[in-house]
Amino acid sequence: MRSLLCGAALSLAFGLAAQAQVPGQAAPGTVNPPVSNPPAASPSAAAAPAASDASATVSPYKVGMTIKDAQGGAVGTIARVIRTPDGATTISASVDGRNVNLPASALTLSADGGAVSSMSKAQITASTVPPT
Repeated sequence: MRSLLCGAALSLAFGLAAQAQVPGQAAPGTVNPPVSNPPAASPSAAAAPAASDASATVSPYKVGMTIKDAQGGAVGTIARVIRTPDGATTISASVDGRNVNLPASALTLSADGGAVSSMSKAQITASTVPPT
């Protein structure tokens, strides 16, 4: 009977030792350690897009804003706000039914909620005419 109890005790001891060595399981009576998350990929590891729509960023210019010249004449409307890879903001505007790109630095906000261009409509259309 005594050898039977010793055999059962040894079997139980070996079973507990084997269970404690199973990956992902803690030994009975212990607390599972916290699981650490793998480190996030560094921003430099991801490829940067060529250009992105910046209308959701902090740009003060919004799609649909009216663009006027310094004299108050209508130039066009903002169609898109684009953030270039170098961090600059470009405005895609609809002028006389054509899309033209302007640097955001050529615009300022007006009191009426629109934008004022430092360039006249004639200058904008002349600078964006396709070559012949």
